[in-house]
Amino acid sequence: MKEYHKIETLFKRSPDTKKLVEGVFANKAVEYLKDNIWQFTEKVDGTNIRVYWDGHSASFAGRTDKAQIPEPLLNKLNDLFGGEANAQLFEQKFGDKEVILFGEGFGPKIQKGGGLYRKEVDFILFDVLIGEKY
Repeated sequence: MKEYHKIETLFKRSPDTKKLVEGVFANKAVEYLKDNIWQFTEKVDGTNIRVYWDGHSASFAGRTDKAQIPEPLLNKLNDLFGGEANAQLFEQKFGDKEVILFGEGFGPKIQKGGGLYRKEVDFILFDVLIGEKY
Protein backbone atom coordinates (compact mmCIF):
# COMPACT_ATOMS: atom_id res chain seq x y z
CA MET A 1 0.00 0.00 0.00
CA LYS A 2 1.29 3.46 -0.88
CA GLU A 3 2.63 5.59 1.97
CA TYR A 4 1.67 9.25 2.33
CA HIS A 5 4.20 11.70 0.95
CA LYS A 6 6.17 13.90 3.30
CA ILE A 7 4.65 17.35 3.81
CA GLU A 8 7.25 20.07 3.30
CA THR A 9 8.13 22.43 6.12
CA LEU A 10 7.17 26.05 5.48
CA PHE A 11 10.57 27.56 6.35
CA LYS A 12 14.17 26.48 5.76
CA ARG A 13 16.18 25.13 8.67
CA SER A 14 19.44 26.62 9.94
CA PRO A 15 22.32 24.29 9.01
CA ASP A 16 23.91 25.00 12.40
CA THR A 17 20.98 24.66 14.80
CA LYS A 18 18.49 22.71 12.61
CA LYS A 19 15.82 25.13 13.87
CA LEU A 20 13.37 26.78 11.47
CA VAL A 21 14.41 30.21 10.17
CA GLU A 22 11.18 32.18 10.16
CA GLY A 23 10.76 34.27 7.00
CA VAL A 24 13.19 32.20 4.87
CA PHE A 25 10.83 30.04 2.82
CA ALA A 26 11.73 26.47 1.81
CA ASN A 27 9.55 26.63 -1.30
CA LYS A 28 9.39 29.49 -3.84
CA ALA A 29 5.69 28.79 -4.58
CA VAL A 30 4.78 29.24 -0.91
CA GLU A 31 6.90 32.38 -0.71
CA TYR A 32 5.01 33.76 -3.73
CA LEU A 33 1.71 33.13 -1.88
CA LYS A 34 2.89 34.56 1.46
CA ASP A 35 0.86 37.79 1.20
CA ASN A 36 -2.44 36.01 0.46
CA ILE A 37 -5.08 35.69 3.17
CA TRP A 38 -4.71 32.26 4.78
CA GLN A 39 -6.85 30.31 7.19
CA PHE A 40 -4.91 28.08 9.58
CA THR A 41 -6.10 25.19 11.68
CA GLU A 42 -4.29 23.05 14.20
CA LYS A 43 -2.69 19.80 13.04
CA VAL A 44 -4.14 16.94 15.05
CA ASP A 45 -1.40 15.22 17.04
CA GLY A 46 -1.86 11.47 16.83
CA THR A 47 -0.74 8.56 14.69
CA ASN A 48 -0.85 8.42 10.90
CA ILE A 49 -3.43 5.93 9.58
CA ARG A 50 -4.20 4.59 6.10
CA VAL A 51 -7.56 3.06 5.22
CA TYR A 52 -7.20 1.03 2.02
CA TRP A 53 -10.13 0.01 -0.21
CA ASP A 54 -8.92 -2.58 -2.74
CA GLY A 55 -12.21 -2.74 -4.63
CA HIS A 56 -13.61 -5.50 -2.40
CA SER A 57 -12.78 -4.79 1.25
CA ALA A 58 -11.15 -2.23 3.54
CA SER A 59 -7.91 -2.78 5.46
CA PHE A 60 -5.90 -0.58 7.80
CA ALA A 61 -2.24 0.36 8.20
CA GLY A 62 -0.17 2.95 10.01
CA ARG A 63 2.25 5.38 8.35
CA THR A 64 4.28 2.36 7.23
CA ASP A 65 3.23 -1.23 6.63
CA LYS A 66 5.21 -2.28 9.72
CA ALA A 67 3.51 0.20 12.10
CA GLN A 68 1.42 -1.25 14.94
CA ILE A 69 -2.08 0.20 15.38
CA PRO A 70 -3.22 0.35 19.03
CA GLU A 71 -6.16 -2.01 19.64
CA PRO A 72 -8.66 0.72 20.70
CA LEU A 73 -7.92 2.61 17.47
CA LEU A 74 -8.19 -0.56 15.38
CA ASN A 75 -11.61 -1.19 16.95
CA LYS A 76 -12.68 2.37 16.07
CA LEU A 77 -11.46 1.96 12.46
CA ASN A 78 -13.45 -1.27 12.18
CA ASP A 79 -16.53 0.56 13.48
CA LEU A 80 -16.05 3.41 11.00
CA PHE A 81 -14.93 1.51 7.89
CA GLY A 82 -15.35 -2.24 8.43
CA GLY A 83 -18.30 -4.56 7.98
CA GLU A 84 -20.70 -5.30 5.16
CA ALA A 85 -22.64 -1.99 5.30
CA ASN A 86 -19.44 0.05 4.93
CA ALA A 87 -18.13 -2.26 2.19
CA GLN A 88 -21.35 -1.58 0.26
CA LEU A 89 -20.86 2.19 0.69
CA PHE A 90 -17.26 1.96 -0.56
CA GLU A 91 -18.38 -0.15 -3.51
CA GLN A 92 -21.22 2.23 -4.41
CA LYS A 93 -18.89 5.25 -4.30
CA PHE A 94 -15.65 3.82 -5.73
CA GLY A 95 -16.50 0.49 -7.39
CA ASP A 96 -13.37 -1.55 -7.96
CA LYS A 97 -11.02 1.50 -7.93
CA GLU A 98 -8.21 1.43 -5.38
CA VAL A 99 -8.68 4.15 -2.75
CA ILE A 100 -6.56 5.16 0.22
CA LEU A 101 -7.95 7.39 2.94
CA PHE A 102 -5.12 9.14 4.80
CA GLY A 103 -5.85 10.39 8.28
CA GLU A 104 -4.81 10.66 11.89
CA GLY A 105 -5.87 8.40 14.73
CA PHE A 106 -5.98 10.19 18.08
CA GLY A 107 -7.21 9.89 21.63
CA PRO A 108 -6.20 8.38 24.96
CA LYS A 109 -2.93 6.38 24.87
CA ILE A 110 -2.24 7.44 21.26
CA GLN A 111 -0.67 10.88 21.64
CA LYS A 112 0.85 12.93 24.46
CA GLY A 113 -1.88 14.47 26.52
CA GLY A 114 -4.17 11.48 25.95
CA GLY A 115 -7.62 13.03 25.81
CA LEU A 116 -6.44 16.38 24.47
CA TYR A 117 -9.11 16.47 21.73
CA ARG A 118 -11.75 14.15 23.16
CA LYS A 119 -12.08 11.40 25.74
CA GLU A 120 -12.39 8.49 23.26
CA VAL A 121 -10.25 7.27 20.37
CA ASP A 122 -11.20 8.64 16.93
CA PHE A 123 -10.01 9.21 13.34
CA ILE A 124 -9.82 12.41 11.29
CA LEU A 125 -9.38 12.36 7.51
CA PHE A 126 -6.87 14.69 5.83
CA ASP A 127 -6.41 13.37 2.26
CA VAL A 128 -7.77 10.82 -0.23
CA LEU A 129 -5.97 9.03 -3.06
CA ILE A 130 -8.24 7.59 -5.78
CA GLY A 131 -6.13 5.69 -8.28
CA GLU A 132 -3.24 8.09 -8.84
CA LYS A 133 -5.09 11.34 -8.04
CA TYR A 134 -5.27 13.11 -4.68
